[in-house]
Amino acid sequence: MFKLKYLQIALTIYVITILALILFQRFILLHPKKLAKDYHFDFPRSEEFYVVVAPEIRINALRFATKDSVSKGVVLYFHGNADNLARWGEHATQFTERGYDVVMYDYRGFGKTNGRLDEKNFLFDAQYIFDDLSRRYNPDKIVLYGRSLGCGAAIKVASENPVKKLILETPYYSLPDVAFSRLPIFPFQYVSEFKVPAHEWLPKVHCDVHVFHGTADEVIPYSQSIKLLESAKKNPEKTLTTLQGGHHKGLENFKEYQSKLDELLR
Repeated sequence: MFKLKYLQIALTIYVITILALILFQRFILLHPKKLAKDYHFDFPRSEEFYVVVAPEIRINALRFATKDSVSKGVVLYFHGNADNLARWGEHATQFTERGYDVVMYDYRGFGKTNGRLDEKNFLFDAQYIFDDLSRRYNPDKIVLYGRSLGCGAAIKVASENPVKKLILETPYYSLPDVAFSRLPIFPFQYVSEFKVPAHEWLPKVHCDVHVFHGTADEVIPYSQSIKLLESAKKNPEKTLTTLQGGHHKGLENFKEYQSKLDELLR
């Protein structure tokens, strides 16, 4: 009787925790920051624009021009799960200094972009932005760069369109799998609103793929990149730059990252 009582308490706590995960999962996963409509982005050689993806939805985006007289192409940058373009725009220089233009945009509910993000429009908008970009650049001049959450969108677009290259920084097998790797006692695959099954799409990608991941990543475990690449039968020894001691942020500070990016974007 005593053991049964504690079993009932444990089961109750377990069920309550699952319900809390269901109710608050958006707040756990997404950390957007809004920007006033009159906010001015102060980045060099940049231009702000909007892409209308639906009558009531306007995607806020930035276009950065390379300092070179002739562009090698363009990097379409899919950012992470937090903040907005005021932060992510700072990463454009690592591409413009290597001769590439850059386009990046805010997801629905981030920055000046209106709407509410869900998995369907996360992927729909990524394809729509790519289609818009394809009117100005040939596909063989477009490099897709996914960062953290944005890796799923980048992989999905690369699986359905011819592009020059796909570069991923801290990718994942799927979002429920990331959560399960942290708390394996909960059925995340059944309760997650955002699944983003990157492992289903990467095998369909035919362009060159390269991944950056730090071994001390506290958000998306390094093992997620290994699992993702192996599921797509892509040899991690050839397609993964391992950054020893690297965390989820700051991988650009590693010389191995910079030298490999030089090689990828030459």
